[in-house]
Amino acid sequence: MIVPPGVGLGTPPASVTSLNPLLIGSTYDGEAVSLLYEGLLFVNSKHQIDYSRSIATGVTVSADDTTFTVTMRPWTWSDGQPVTASDVKYTYDLIKKLGPTYPDYGGGGIPTAVKAFTVMNPNQFKIVTTHPVNPIWFELVGLSQLTPYPQHVWGKYSVNQMWRRQSNPAFFKVVDGPFRLVSFALGRHIVFGPNPTYQGHRAKIHRFIMTFLHSAGSEIEGMRSGSIDMSNLPFSLWKAGHELKNVRIVRMPPNFGFDYIQLNYKNPKVSFFRNVKVRQAIADSLNERAKIKLLFHNTTNVQHGPVPVDPPTFLSPAAKAGQYPVGFNPAKARKLLDEAGWKMGPDGIRQKDGRKLSFTYLASSGGATAMLSHEMTQQSLRAIGIDMKIRQVTFNQLLAIVNRPLAWEATGFGWSLGSYPSDGAQLRTGGSYNQAGYSDKKMDRLLDAVTTTPGMDALYKYQDYASEQQPEIFEEEPGVVVLANPHLRGVRKFLSGGAWQANYLYFDKSSCTARLADDTAP
Repeated sequence: MIVPPGVGLGTPPASVTSLNPLLIGSTYDGEAVSLLYEGLLFVNSKHQIDYSRSIATGVTVSADDTTFTVTMRPWTWSDGQPVTASDVKYTYDLIKKLGPTYPDYGGGGIPTAVKAFTVMNPNQFKIVTTHPVNPIWFELVGLSQLTPYPQHVWGKYSVNQMWRRQSNPAFFKVVDGPFRLVSFALGRHIVFGPNPTYQGHRAKIHRFIMTFLHSAGSEIEGMRSGSIDMSNLPFSLWKAGHELKNVRIVRMPPNFGFDYIQLNYKNPKVSFFRNVKVRQAIADSLNERAKIKLLFHNTTNVQHGPVPVDPPTFLSPAAKAGQYPVGFNPAKARKLLDEAGWKMGPDGIRQKDGRKLSFTYLASSGGATAMLSHEMTQQSLRAIGIDMKIRQVTFNQLLAIVNRPLAWEATGFGWSLGSYPSDGAQLRTGGSYNQAGYSDKKMDRLLDAVTTTPGMDALYKYQDYASEQQPEIFEEEPGVVVLANPHLRGVRKFLSGGAWQANYLYFDKSSCTARLADDTAP
């Protein structure tokens, strides 16, 4: 079984560079790591904890929402040693030691909202928080990070030694997930084999290989030649993918997240972004439905807020009803800009106090569909009197530029929300991913309430306010279309739940000898 990284993400493939789950730098790395280590909590595609597939068997919450007692099932490492609550405590201590170096530091209150972590016995531990927290948020975002790692092996190394060994296969010899690492050739491929001691659903394939491709075209060619068994179908190669022989086409829902236009609040050259009417006008000018039809082949839905619409698990009543403060309405957009004092100039670009309503958008190069999307945005903004220039840079250049406050004006990213859609990392003042400098005291209060108030009302209030304020211009997350070997079964389970589950894949050559329109396998 051979696949490139990124299958199920809808993004171009790339290389895996790290297998240390506490140090990984990309979702591609995360896909590989998910095959090796079993999560404390398994969160399904409906964003609910499935204890039948978790190491934890249950979480008990105190009446004051400050004490979480977690009980674990008997589980073993591949060397026969038991997985214990001390291994979970080891993970927690490593996160504290790594500090902000850990990519999700502070997410779900780990470790920033924790007062005490106590190992009660080998199969049970207790966490006490510094203040009452929203149990749904803390379990889905906080506790779900505490995957146990083998203290009896990793504990022999310092953080610096672990950093140097993050791509060394020998370091990852002891695992408890469905697969073990067979070999890792940097820049070329990773080979996984079944973990014979795994206590969950055993893998039926004997080798699972991640081969490192670097373009959408190479994915299509790999499926054509049969050198890979699964890939994304890039929207830019939609026709070529549908013309392939003996290939199954599997439509998947969008990833749990959204795309967005990020606006630089730190750069005085584009200080007009601080005006909510300007931001609302930008959102009202964008014809998302046209993009979804023309570019994304109706694989997704319109998105105007910070909570994904698919699945609708966390949507506010207003969002479920499609009642957003913004939407495609160019006439309203023009009125908003008039009210903000931006008058149409003779060249069709609005002006105010001798200054043009103009900005430069940094676009990551290499994506044909993404560039068409940027150009559609450019045309939409031009129609209401806003000039958006497009400048292409490589993705690595883009990451470097956005960390220099005065070097950019606007750009765009995709944002994955994990299991719970609280976007404090981007929208809270001083958030770990708030490089744009957005700051709003009411937004901070609403985000605090999301993490401390039980139930969903606080989440609803936050998302409705964010939809009104448009701190970043929320856009649709394209759906995912996957090409698969016609004899490969279990594709939907493989891609369900936010992480790869390759132990559910198998080949059934007696069935599915013709190309299918969709995947109906279990």
